[in-house]
Amino acid sequence: MKRRTQFRLLVALTIVWALWAGWSLLGRATPYELRALDDLGAPIASAVIDVSGEQVGTTSDSGRVELEWTRSGQVLEVSAPGHIPRTITLSERPEVAVDVVLKARVLRGRVVDPDGAGVEGAIVTAGSASATSDSEGQFQIRGAEQGEVAVARPAWISATIDWAGGQGEVTIEVEPFAARAVHISGEAARDRLDEFMTMAIETELNSLMVDLKDESGLVWYDTDNETAREIGAAFDAYDLSGLVERAHQEGLYVIGRIVLFNDPVAAIRRPDMAVWDTAANAPFSSRGQYFLDPTDPEARRYGMELAVEACEGGVDEVQFDYVRFPDDRPEEIAFDAGVSADTRVSTISSFLQEAVATLHPMGCAVGADVFGFLTTAVGDGGIGQRWEDIAQIVDVISPMVYPSHYGPDWFGYENPNDHPGPVVSRALADGMARLPRKVVVRPWLQDFGYDASQVRDQIDVAESLGLGWMLWNAKSEVTIEALRGPR
Repeated sequence: MKRRTQFRLLVALTIVWALWAGWSLLGRATPYELRALDDLGAPIASAVIDVSGEQVGTTSDSGRVELEWTRSGQVLEVSAPGHIPRTITLSERPEVAVDVVLKARVLRGRVVDPDGAGVEGAIVTAGSASATSDSEGQFQIRGAEQGEVAVARPAWISATIDWAGGQGEVTIEVEPFAARAVHISGEAARDRLDEFMTMAIETELNSLMVDLKDESGLVWYDTDNETAREIGAAFDAYDLSGLVERAHQEGLYVIGRIVLFNDPVAAIRRPDMAVWDTAANAPFSSRGQYFLDPTDPEARRYGMELAVEACEGGVDEVQFDYVRFPDDRPEEIAFDAGVSADTRVSTISSFLQEAVATLHPMGCAVGADVFGFLTTAVGDGGIGQRWEDIAQIVDVISPMVYPSHYGPDWFGYENPNDHPGPVVSRALADGMARLPRKVVVRPWLQDFGYDASQVRDQIDVAESLGLGWMLWNAKSEVTIEALRGPR
């Protein structure tokens, strides 16, 4: 009797356990896998899965997510930025991963300038997706998100449009930024910054052009560059980040000028980087100038490091001056890689290409100063500056069209310096006609040896061509009377 009772109790407990276990299994969530893919088969990260309006999962970088199966059927809403959402119904728990394909939204269009010409190299961004316009200004973005579409190109004014996600192509117009600036030497940045800030506020100036490293070889801002400090070039005259912050608060564009290969400090104290005079067995000098060898890797690295530091300091544009070989070259001087015409052009071009590749991702435009006569002359002028090649690379090309620098009979004038407006007009017209692509042309204009009307004549010519300009005076003594009222 006792055994029978124990047996019945055991059977009852077994039934209770079985019923409980079955109920538990029925109520327990059972996982399954979903994979989100785009219409080209690529996994979609961060796709959101909703059930009855409640988010139940987000896909990983591989496009996968594990979901719980808790009922006899599920209606899943799958969505991802830049894609058309889908709703799917599952009547029973899948035994294998469920693939959900979302069609990517595609934004096609063209970036153009105010004349309708295509603009190359503009970055078009729609949410987290972006593309770069080609030589015709065309672009295509897969995975474009609806809403604001932004267009940016260094040294151009950014633009936005609102995109509803529909079919068809869009056209986005941008225009180059016409900077109007005067030369601010390192010494002037240290001693007279308030004066230039007031000048920019009270006149048509919209930019500050400040020396970072000048013809003396001194680095005027508060650099941490090891080479500059080792050779005694670090002058620490002004706080670059502070200057930039102050300028940006006033809505001013900041251009940082780096005199690249004319550098007496580095040439004398690091002769391994210098152009070498084999006759004198010393760094080469001419007319008080000492040049670093443009073909020397260390000389190039020094200039590039300063440019990177300036960009990190907040400047909007790095402008390279003396990005050239010395123009006075006796046969006795030597360069690491020679000085043939092909070497000269490829050396200067490759440095500027490296600068663009390095500084663009940091958000900085790249500018280059060139001799004024090169807007007219064919070839590299013997210094590696071929107009078409440089204009093909940089964001801003700045010819130094100083009338006083043209010899007799240039443009038909016995003394070109007596005809500032016409000389600048002819020089710029020649250069504009030879541009290989859309690039910002911003000339250096002469602000020495002239009265206000002669300086203004040059400015008016530049502006008649839709160009910005910079006034050059070595001592930063600006002819303020030539400037118009506030911008």
